[in-house]
Amino acid sequence: MKDALYLSRSFVEFGPFPTAEMFSFYNRGLLADSDYVRGASSDDWVHVNDWVASLPSDEPPAPQAKKAVSPTPKAAAPAKKAAAPAKKAPAKKAATKKAK
Repeated sequence: MKDALYLSRSFVEFGPFPTAEMFSFYNRGLLADSDYVRGASSDDWVHVNDWVASLPSDEPPAPQAKKAVSPTPKAAAPAKKAAAPAKKAPAKKAATKKAK
């Protein structure tokens, strides 16, 4: 891979990844602000934000925070019925002994 990139996170190196995949990681918010990137043919690490800024302008814009939306609205949960009072256990009949 001539356009391979390596990712450094917490001093651990991952990769190689194609440039398009690394950019996909960035767009999906998977890259942290503490991550660094380097090319396969380079020994110099570049901060991930500097790497994105150096990409050609024909790349898609940086990710924006989006509110998670459910694909289909869910029906409201049915209201809970009032709890019925607990039934009392039947009283034990007192054992009666006949006095002899």
